[in-house]
Amino acid sequence: MAKEKSSMVEKSGHLFILSGQSNMTAGLEKGFTDVVTKALGDDQVTVVRSMKSGRGIRFWVKDYELPEGHHAHRKLTGGNGEEYPKLLQAVKNTGDATKFKTVTFIWMQGESDAGRNLAAAYEKSFKTLHQQLKADLGLENMHFVIGRISDFGLRGESKEGWQLMREVQVHIAESDKHGAWIDTDDLNGGDEKNPQGELHYPSEGYPKLGERFAHKALEQLGVK
Repeated sequence: MAKEKSSMVEKSGHLFILSGQSNMTAGLEKGFTDVVTKALGDDQVTVVRSMKSGRGIRFWVKDYELPEGHHAHRKLTGGNGEEYPKLLQAVKNTGDATKFKTVTFIWMQGESDAGRNLAAAYEKSFKTLHQQLKADLGLENMHFVIGRISDFGLRGESKEGWQLMREVQVHIAESDKHGAWIDTDDLNGGDEKNPQGELHYPSEGYPKLGERFAHKALEQLGVK
């Protein structure tokens, strides 16, 4: 008697989706890819990038809602969700995401929101983005790693909003079994004269950022 063919699709490889704003747009991909391919194998890794400088999280969330009582400039009401179709299409261009063994979302964003005191809306927005991406890709599970924004903004007028954003990002990651976060405070070029560094990392900081994301993502997958 012939054996029945399994209805289960054989899964292979690991998909990593990199997205966010300015500190994700620079040259971190090589550092990230070098680490994950060394651990998993060249033929087992697919890396997708879709990012845009100067964008708040609302550009990835069509139904974004400003925090209650927030008096935002009217320019913050337009463009909601316009980056999401680009992100989704970039992933779909790799094929069927459900055929990968694992899918991990790598997110470096939040500086724009922190500077505008929008942290109160961030957790809901990120969860909406994460859930929407899972649904549109047909995934039951998707790991994620958030890069906590650096300590750059812990000075000046925006320091309270900046600190709250850092706390929110950590809470998002630590309250989800599929989530994790990385520290970026040492990557933004701080020194004795300028201990909190700059908003944008110096060139040598980006490969390190990529490597740090990669190691945390591999840790989630149980790979050392």
